[in-house]
This record gives sequence, structure tokens and C-alpha cells, in this order.
Amino acid sequence: MPGPNTAGQRLIFANTVVMLAKEKIDARSAVLTQSYLRLEVAATITNNSFQFSTLQNQQQQFNTEQRLTLQDAFVVAEAGVFWFIPGSATASNVPLISWPNPNTFTTANAAAAAETLYNSYLQLNVNKTLVVPQWDIYRSRCVNQTQLTAAANSPVDQLSGRDDVFYPTEPNWVVIGSRNSIFSIVMPNNFAAIQANSRIVLYLRGVLAQNCTSVQ
Repeated sequence: MPGPNTAGQRLIFANTVVMLAKEKIDARSAVLTQSYLRLEVAATITNNSFQFSTLQNQQQQFNTEQRLTLQDAFVVAEAGVFWFIPGSATASNVPLISWPNPNTFTTANAAAAAETLYNSYLQLNVNKTLVVPQWDIYRSRCVNQTQLTAAANSPVDQLSGRDDVFYPTEPNWVVIGSRNSIFSIVMPNNFAAIQANSRIVLYLRGVLAQNCTSVQ
């Protein structure tokens, strides 16, 4: 994705208009704004694949999620996959994590097991058509130069919310609320252990097209 400047954002906007037109959506009939989707799923040791709910009217969502409405469409310009380890099911006071730091993944074997995520891939299936077959998650792994340690007054993991682990999705992905869009992570095997309350987060940035689809 182009850097945070006006020219880069114009390119993203122009690309959005083209991508929507391919989906028979007239951008002139929609309100276009920069936005994001944050989709989350609880990590477990019982599955080797995880499916994200994309729409607001689907199963109960975590309070930190940001999903799509049926009437809207979203053109994804960049994506990142993170770990999120809150203290409870509703806590929102910890940052996203770009690698399994053993000082955060304190449960026995959880840090090593979490590396399985980075040997996995992301898929996007739209109306039973596999649009994105294998988007490798290794590109989201970032071991920070400054890291959280066990020492008193330790620094935190150095991580930028801008460029460190977000990766351009060229060609862009189009997620339309009125269609059955399913993001899934496929892993080579189950997690051997997990940290309590741990979640996998799919964070998508791009352009939201509001009120552009009809819902029957």
C-alpha cells in the first residue's frame, strides 16, 4: 500500500472505483471513506483452521471488532494478522502483537505453539468461489527491535501501527456485505497450547463504500 500521503491515497481511491465497477457497483452512488475492518477469532487447540465472521449481523462479536454491514462494501488495500492477548473477554487495554514474545505468552509451550500461525495461510472465499487461495501469514511476523522483557521497568515491544506488519493486497480484495465473504486461516496442525484469552486478529485497511448494495 502506498505510504501515508495524498498521492498514495488518491491511487487507493482510484483503484477502489475500478474494483467496485468490476463488481457492478457505481462508486457515484456510494459514500467512500477510508476505514478498516477488524475481525477476530478465539484461538483454540481443537482446530487447525479458523473462520472469521465478516458481518455485524453474524454471530456475537468481540467488543474490539469492526465488521461490515449488509449495505456496504469494502475494498481492502492492505492487511495484517496479529495476536491479541487481553486480560478478559472484554478488556481492550493491551496492544496487538506481531510475534509470540514468551514474556506475553506465559502459559507453558504457548509461545512456541503460537509460531504455527506464521506457517499458515489466509483464504478468502466469496459465494463459494475461492478468490484468495493462499496469502501467507509469515509476512505479518515482525520480531521487534525493542522487546518486552521480564526485567523491571521493561520497554514494550516496538511496533508501528502503520507499516511494520501491514502488507499491500494487490490486486485488491473486495468484500461486499450482501455476498457470502468468508476469511479463513488454514494451519498445518493444531496449536499445541494457547495463552488464556488469546485471539487471532485479521486487520484490514482500505476504502469503505457505504450504502452501495441492495439487500433483499
